[in-house]
Amino acid sequence: MDERKVISSTLRYGVIISSILIVGGMLIFVVLHNNSSVNIYAYNTSNINDIFNLNNPLNISLYGLIVLISLPVLIVGEQIIIYSTERDKIYILISLVVFSLMIFAIIIMPRLLH
Repeated sequence: MDERKVISSTLRYGVIISSILIVGGMLIFVVLHNNSSVNIYAYNTSNINDIFNLNNPLNISLYGLIVLISLPVLIVGEQIIIYSTERDKIYILISLVVFSLMIFAIIIMPRLLH
């Protein structure tokens, strides 16, 4: 298993999917709200039930940002699997520490700060 090919294809396809979602959401927003004075800066992302509403084009762009933010976590997870198949214990440990720190920063830290 070539580590560079797996990681580069993950990055490539992740950025492509993220770009399509962000640009697509923004284009749909511009087409739907071309003459109205909608304040996009008042968009609330804290209501999780509203995020699943696909009628709002800003939610589509938000999905693109979520894909882009999740790419490093996915790559570190891939590295854990790659190093496990190679039985490289020190790099497995380093990757697990990095992965757990990332998950801690994404899931637990926002709850601690509020």
